[in-house]
Amino acid sequence: MDLNILSDKLKELKSSRPLSKIQIDEINREKRIEHVWTSIVLEGASIQKYQVESILEIGYTLNECYVKDILETLDLANAFDYMEELVLCKKSITQDIIRELNKLVTIKTSDHIEYAGEYRLNEAYPYGVEGVIYTRPSLIFQEMGNLVWWIEEIGPSLHPVHFAAELHQRFVSIHPFVDGNGRTARLLMEFALTSNGYPITNIQPSKEKRLEYMETLAQSQRSGNVQPFVDLVARYVDEELDFRINLLKLNEENNKKLEEIRNK
Repeated sequence: MDLNILSDKLKELKSSRPLSKIQIDEINREKRIEHVWTSIVLEGASIQKYQVESILEIGYTLNECYVKDILETLDLANAFDYMEELVLCKKSITQDIIRELNKLVTIKTSDHIEYAGEYRLNEAYPYGVEGVIYTRPSLIFQEMGNLVWWIEEIGPSLHPVHFAAELHQRFVSIHPFVDGNGRTARLLMEFALTSNGYPITNIQPSKEKRLEYMETLAQSQRSGNVQPFVDLVARYVDEELDFRINLLKLNEENNKKLEEIRNK
């Protein structure tokens, strides 16, 4: 995909008549719920979207919800809010911030709470994925330092969508934590997108889309070519931009119709 198309769509989105604060808040609420649901289901949770909404909105846990899924829902929602605060305050990504994100993601489900957000000391291997090797424990601190350098020095020269996708891929390839690496990676991707004005963009967790996501990510790790994964993320961003633009157009049409009725 030509990423300039996404830049043009973002300009169109920003130039359109904005929604009201109430409408924006409702969309943001929905995207937060969607992010939490899609991200934990991508990791294997069996929870449904309406169950996530119930847990986050009214604090009600529905029948047949696994306790682990409930706790992951609460953790990821808190981590998502922290990510949004970072964007609002224009914070730069550091190792401490990444560790804090992972701590929030895993705090209620970690076997040892005191190690949540700490770099792993054990070897880690991707389950069911051949040809992909995660960073050795002795090199994690160094590689995370290299990642932060890349964010600061190389990231600004890349298209924001490319930057977001490659940040995700680079972080997952290091796999610095015992748990929560995928959820943390998607939060970092959202940070990169929203810091540059793009909307929250969630990878969908249907069986087919989850497989495509996992295989494309693994392919980029095996080959060292991040472009297929960038293209995948770009497609999701494109769909999200279209959704937002069409929503604005619908709102504009509704406002015009209401105005015509009032003027009769």
